[in-house]
Amino acid sequence: MTPLELIKELEKDKFHPVYYFYGSEDYRIKEAEKYIAGRFLPKSLLKTNHTVLSAARQKLGDILSELSVFPMLGENQLFTITDIQVLQPKDIEKILTLMIPPDPKRLIIMTTPSAKTPQKKSKVLDLLAKKAVAIEFGRISGELSLKKIKSMLGEKKIKIEPEAEQMLVTLGGGNIGGLVMEVEKLIDYSGHTGIITRDAVLAVCSDYQVFKIYELANYVAMKNLDMALGIVNFLIKRGETPSSIIFWLSEHFIDLYLVKNHKPLPPAKSKMSWKFSKQINQFSNIQLEQIISSIAESDAALRGNIKPEQVIIEKLIFDICLTKSENANV
Repeated sequence: MTPLELIKELEKDKFHPVYYFYGSEDYRIKEAEKYIAGRFLPKSLLKTNHTVLSAARQKLGDILSELSVFPMLGENQLFTITDIQVLQPKDIEKILTLMIPPDPKRLIIMTTPSAKTPQKKSKVLDLLAKKAVAIEFGRISGELSLKKIKSMLGEKKIKIEPEAEQMLVTLGGGNIGGLVMEVEKLIDYSGHTGIITRDAVLAVCSDYQVFKIYELANYVAMKNLDMALGIVNFLIKRGETPSSIIFWLSEHFIDLYLVKNHKPLPPAKSKMSWKFSKQINQFSNIQLEQIISSIAESDAALRGNIKPEQVIIEKLIFDICLTKSENANV
């Protein structure tokens, strides 16, 4: 089941006896847990009838005992078992057995933190995918990021400039938790002005330098030499190392090459291919291969301690920006 399918079911008050939440986005996992609790339990019983257990900190016997206790108030009861991945499959089976036959008044949500996500072929994931409703919470798309931004700002009647909006989506990188934090900071910062500008994003958001690096890669890909060189100078003055700038340029152009050739991006970037929509027709495949090779040569020069380092980067950017447009479909 996908997160969207889960929401549609919950809106109809359709519940399953056991859920398993995992994936790279801890914020989305926590929000889904809270949403289920809010739909399944009356507000007055959210604290008393929602029990949170930890498979990492509690013994299996204690967890089984807790699951066997019925509530003193109300009928519905919700359990969350965190770090379920630490248990052996046979122990998870013992927990699942308590839900046979299913009791519509009792639910269990099992979760795994992003840092401990089981491998796709693990026995734990295989078991839970078969015997629970397993939902993977990954990074969200640029479109969903925009919807979240508009929703949060709309509630506060705050407007945002289009460029600032795109900057926020880029900074979020599909991480909904990080995006929410940045939007909340901007809401506080905007005060009574009621509008968020590009400068506000650069002033407030914690990863402005990461954005500047993306902005650099974007200007290079769009062959805007003056802007690209200006950003390089800005980054180096702010303490960014030439080797890190080369690294991010390499990542960007490799991803651009993959998107142009309809190849999947790495899992952490899988929903971010939209970033390259205006860049894919700037270069042919042969030119992109040459650019990636040139970036690798520049990286080797930096590692070889060839000076001055900034000149190496500037020459690389100069060469890329002056690449003649050919048949970009090749």
